Amino acid sequence: MDVGKRWRITVVMLILFLMGFSSIQAQEDQVLGVFFYSPSCPHCRDVIENHWPGIQGEFGDQLRVLFINTSIPSGSQWMHTARVSMNIESFGVPMLIIGDNVMVGAIDIPLRAPIIIREGLENGGIPLPNIPGIESLYAQAMEEYITTSPEGESPTASTSAPSETESLGERLGRDPVANGLAIVILVVSVGSLLVAGLAARGTQAVTQVLSNRKLIVGGLALVGAGLAASVIAGWQNEPLVLALAVSVLVMFGVSAYGIWKQSDHQKMASWIFPVAALAGIVIAAYLSYIEITLTEAVCGAVGDCNTVQQSPYARVFGIPVGVIGIGGYLSLLGVWYGGRRLAHSRRQQILIGLSVIGVAFSSYLTFLEPFVIGASCVWCLMSAVVMLMLLWIVLPTRERVANSQQRKKSAPLHAPAHS
Repeated sequence: MDVGKRWRITVVMLILFLMGFSSIQAQEDQVLGVFFYSPSCPHCRDVIENHWPGIQGEFGDQLRVLFINTSIPSGSQWMHTARVSMNIESFGVPMLIIGDNVMVGAIDIPLRAPIIIREGLENGGIPLPNIPGIESLYAQAMEEYITTSPEGESPTASTSAPSETESLGERLGRDPVANGLAIVILVVSVGSLLVAGLAARGTQAVTQVLSNRKLIVGGLALVGAGLAASVIAGWQNEPLVLALAVSVLVMFGVSAYGIWKQSDHQKMASWIFPVAALAGIVIAAYLSYIEITLTEAVCGAVGDCNTVQQSPYARVFGIPVGVIGIGGYLSLLGVWYGGRRLAHSRRQQILIGLSVIGVAFSSYLTFLEPFVIGASCVWCLMSAVVMLMLLWIVLPTRERVANSQQRKKSAPLHAPAHS
């Protein structure tokens, strides 16, 4: 064999070797990740339906992400394990973890994920995140995916999770300041509903509590002002949010000042009620905007609004909670102004009824935040404070309760017989 022929054979073999090595290297260069989601989370649906197909299509088989449903106990346990092992502060979904990178929300994931994936492939790939036991879960999910899943879908975990579960104490301890404040507001809300029920029955035992109405409403206004100030303190270059927070702060401040300066309850209520209701509309409008547009909320110095807004509890029967709040506040204002043609007692009964419904609904939402979701939304807490203010403003005076009790005592036990 001449030298030229041997040289050509050597070159061909070298090319084939390099092609094989490149193929093996390309197969090894993969980015692996974990995606936590909930089927009822609108932010999750937005990322999975509108953004993920494009991301997966760009990188093909070089991107393998394990999808874990957190709405089932095993998925929730896996997310808890990830948070603990990687010291992740956020606990909202959607959450995408690639290597040491944690992306949360419908804005963060589409914005950062492609950049992180490209950089990872350029540097030889990214292994699975450092989550105990995730390798075996990934291997089992990939085996099921390869054998059963339609082409184009992503592997989804459906197997058992680690044994550890998140306790109530751990949920409450995520943000002790905001969650503690939510619990205080919840206690006040339940107590206010009890007072409203006793007042409606004319129970004279609540007259002393009603005599401190100014102190209670004024204190609530100050709490609301403090919550609005916390949003301003955590402002993140969002002019609209700053304007909304400042306007709400002013409304709470004006209400508090007017309550302390005005001695007559009727005069105080005549203008503080609509001011407080307007603050509620502003707050509910911002929450509606966040829930409808699936954008990130500006929470401020305390609380985790995005975790609450990205939870399945942000909608009731598919309706955003903020939209329900707007309807409630508008109904109260409509009765306040449009119901002046009604008898005073009738109008007050309607206002008390609507306010009780509003406080009961906000109590339910406030309970969910620290005890179920494990996060509290400052904007939601401000709305709960507004509903409490409105209820206390329209509750009957202690004189009216005493008169009602007196009428009950003087009423005959039996109707007089007719001849």
